[in-house]
Formats: sequence, C-alpha cells, structure tokens
Amino acid sequence: MNVQIAQRLAELRRAKGYSQEALANELGLSRQAVSKWERAESSPDTENLIALARLYGVSLDDLLNVDKDIEDDVAFENAERAEKTARVQAEREEALREQRAHQEAMTQATAAATQASEAAARAAQAAAAASEQAASARTSAAAAAGSPAGPASDAPRRRGPWRSFPYSVVATVLFFVFCFGFHAWTTAWLVFLTIPIYRWIANIMDDSLERGDGGTAPAAPQGIRSDEEERR
Repeated sequence: MNVQIAQRLAELRRAKGYSQEALANELGLSRQAVSKWERAESSPDTENLIALARLYGVSLDDLLNVDKDIEDDVAFENAERAEKTARVQAEREEALREQRAHQEAMTQATAAATQASEAAARAAQAAAAASEQAASARTSAAAAAGSPAGPASDAPRRRGPWRSFPYSVVATVLFFVFCFGFHAWTTAWLVFLTIPIYRWIANIMDDSLERGDGGTAPAAPQGIRSDEEERR
C-alpha cells in the first residue's frame, strides 16, 4: 500500500469519528493492524476493504480513489525505491566480489608460502649437505697433510647455539604477522627465503665456535711433570 491510500484510510476513519481501537473492534482486528494500514506498512485484504467501504458509506473506488497527481507521486516513489534497491544490490554484489577476490588472494598467498617453505627447506638441506662436504674435505686435507684431524672430526656435528635457534618458527610467525597485520599477502612469503641464508650463517658460526673451543689445549700447571718427562 502506498502512503496516499494509507493517509486516505486515516482521514476517513477520523471523519467518521472512529479511533484506531474502535475501528479494530468493528472489524474484529487488533489496533496494531489498523495502525500498520495507516502507516503503509501493510495492506487490508479484500474482505477488510469491503468492510471499510460499507462502514464509511463509500464505494471501493472512492475508498481507493487516488488523484492523478498522487498517481504520479506514487510512480515516482516506486521508481525511486526500485533505483535504491538496485543500488543496494549492486553494492552488495561489489562487496561479495571484493570478498571473493580477498579470499582468492589469501589462497594464492598461502600456496605461495607453502611453495616458498618447501623451497627453503630444500635449500637448507642443500646448504647443510654442502657444509658437510666442506667439513669432510677439510678433514681429508688435514689427514693427507699428516696432521691429526682432532677428536671432533669423526664425531657427528654438534648442534651449536646458532643451529639450535628455531628460526623456522620465527619465520612462520613473521609470515602471519605480515599477512594479517599488514595485509602483505603477495610478498610475505619472501620471509621463508631467509631460512637457508640463516642456516648457512648458522653453520659457519657454529663451526667457528667449535674450532675455537677445540683449537688450543689448556697448558699443564707448572711443577707437574708428565710420565714421559719422568722417564726421561
């Protein structure tokens, strides 16, 4: 129901001296139903329209009579309402497209991060293998030169403080911080490329620490001679 017909129903009710509650009692309805008619929130059905026309002493045409100007206003309101509905629908579709694009970007970023993590793991394994080969080459060179390789040459590599640091976990945390904190979905995966670089540096630093710890033997205290010196 349009606003003009709702206003006409309210004017006819007041002209006949009915309150909303009294009219509702005449029709066997609730006062809220009559109030909704007059606020154009709902429309009376055919039976109630006939009852209203009979009660007000008018025909259905007179009850629902609308002037030409009012018809134009109603048409304009309907067109405006349709335009607003179309605009809201377009905005909703645009929001859905943006949401789907964001989800696709997240999916692509996750896939790229997975690939980068796998590539970083393979690079770390290659770096570890290269470091092992370099250690073996140094041991072989020392043996060929006739110098002892040291007790740590045949022992498995010890995990020093640099190798023990969980840098992979830190890189994963940084990835999610960049993604959710700065929305850098397309570039955050690059943090995983730093994992093999860190492991390469960690191998160098721990090897340096191991050579520093085992390179020089502590001197014996003065006044204590070895068994070999006593035999001499």
